[in-house]
Amino acid sequence: MQAAYNLNSNELNINFLNSIKEMFQNKNIEIFITDNLDEEYERGQSILYETLNDYKENGNNNFTVLSDEFWKDTELRLIQRHKVS
Repeated sequence: MQAAYNLNSNELNINFLNSIKEMFQNKNIEIFITDNLDEEYERGQSILYETLNDYKENGNNNFTVLSDEFWKDTELRLIQRHKVS
């Protein structure tokens, strides 16, 4: 059995834990926690995958080129996202 939850860390409480315990009674479980990617990063990933697929299908003909500006913006967003305060 699997369950996936998408919530803000501030929403975690004892009720959440109790619901997991109820769902998986007396079973060993694994818990993985990851932070969600922001929408801009997801959009950039989507464009990147689309570009790579276009290249695989069409080679250099009809290849969708991502601008230098796109890469600069993506780099800046990633740097900002991972800056340590």
